Amino acid sequence: MWFKNLYLYQFEKEFKQDADSLHEALSAKPFVECSATQRESMGWVPPLGKNSQAYTHSVNNFVLLTMARQERLLPASVVKEELDERVTELQERENRRVGAKEKKELRERIEDELLPRAFTRTQKLDAWIDLKGGWLVINTPSATRAEAFSTLLRKTIGSLPVVPPKSEAVSPILTQWLTEYQSPEPFEIGDETELKGSGEDQGIAAFRKHELGTDEVKSNLQSGKVVSKLALVWDKKISFVVADDLIIKKLKFLDVLDEQMNEQDPQSHEERVDIEFTLMTGEVSKLIPDLIKELT
Repeated sequence: MWFKNLYLYQFEKEFKQDADSLHEALSAKPFVECSATQRESMGWVPPLGKNSQAYTHSVNNFVLLTMARQERLLPASVVKEELDERVTELQERENRRVGAKEKKELRERIEDELLPRAFTRTQKLDAWIDLKGGWLVINTPSATRAEAFSTLLRKTIGSLPVVPPKSEAVSPILTQWLTEYQSPEPFEIGDETELKGSGEDQGIAAFRKHELGTDEVKSNLQSGKVVSKLALVWDKKISFVVADDLIIKKLKFLDVLDEQMNEQDPQSHEERVDIEFTLMTGEVSKLIPDLIKELT
């Protein structure tokens, strides 16, 4: 349940749904596996697992949601190989050239024939809504997957007035922190960064598990490179890498939260998810406003 990434959307106005009304809406659009001719299927599943009937799980004004997406895997190389064989056979048999329009029709026919035999892959994506703070937080670093989640949620509940937080100032601020090798409390600079050149210098310098106050890092900054990613530690509890688009990756909950988790001794999967979700949201809901305050 511990999120590894935070893709942030901010509500532009008050979100008036609660856990109960969200459950009603999501349960009306449950996940259903792909039919034989369907390329993709998306829907909602209970976040506490298959033994639960609830499509939301709520703790302290945080509502957990889980989207499932299944796709049929039909590699383009397989379709192309079959298409090439049929085109060659047709041209030899009828002694004529197969045109672009006919190739397109053949490709579509082949895809329709192969699709029912294609393997399927199902992936789940967790997110939570902070009803009090006004955030939608999705456990993904991918803008495409985040957009798929928010689009499905918007279609499911009818309205979702969210936007990504503004990120224009992020790179200059992170560059200043790293140049001075100092960040405002409760943040500390970590051991990873990515520096990008500008203008004619389009090079990238990446440092991982590296002391970032060294002359090597400073020389890259002095040459005009700017920070596109920087590892930070928040309040000695959470480490992460923040990018210049405010997508948070490599989220890791440090020993202090592990100790709290061990003290709880959950007896079931559902109880473990509940405890982890409570601990996680309790801390991340403080981290997000601290970070937004400093970087926007």
